[in-house]
Amino acid sequence: MFRGGYRVSLFLFILTVFAATAQAQDNVIATVFGESLTLDDISPDRKQLSQIARMNSASKDMAMAQYRHGFLADKIVEAVLSHYASAQNISATPELVEKFKARFAEDFSESQPASDEPLSFDDVAIKQVERWLIDKALYEDFGGVVIFQQNNPQMPVGAYEQLLKQYQQKGHFAIKDDNYSAVFWEAFEPPFTFEIEPEQVDFSQPWWLE
Repeated sequence: MFRGGYRVSLFLFILTVFAATAQAQDNVIATVFGESLTLDDISPDRKQLSQIARMNSASKDMAMAQYRHGFLADKIVEAVLSHYASAQNISATPELVEKFKARFAEDFSESQPASDEPLSFDDVAIKQVERWLIDKALYEDFGGVVIFQQNNPQMPVGAYEQLLKQYQQKGHFAIKDDNYSAVFWEAFEPPFTFEIEPEQVDFSQPWWLE
């Protein structure tokens, strides 16, 4: 009697595990270099959601959608660029880091709210220099359309698209939800608001030295 009850309990436990695993797999939105991302992984907490909705004068449903799409896009792009930089041996050079810091030291200091934990200016400088070097290498490798963005005056969006498609084809990332996939790729497709004429594209030196 005891053994029979144990077998039934074990069977029910196994069914529960399989059901939970299947549900978790169904909830996977994307995979990035082997890491599975579910809706919970790309969602803000309640406090973040309320802040986003208030800052953008949007409903919580709209704020949730914006956050999820933005978080997923950042996760994929940052992972791909990091892998590309490593493969190309791209890293921030001390000389460019110091020039970036000299150019933006005053602006960075004034932009930090007194109540917030101060950011490391060194980390910001290194990240910005690395991103410019990556953009330069991507443009040299792929060419394509370059656009102006407020935080990146020369973003080689066409090169980004080509690199991302290569990485997707190699299975480094996959977006399993059609809606999220459509929104992700739309950011790399024309029309663009501020497209730079090819003859005006110049990666001979960083934009902050101009």
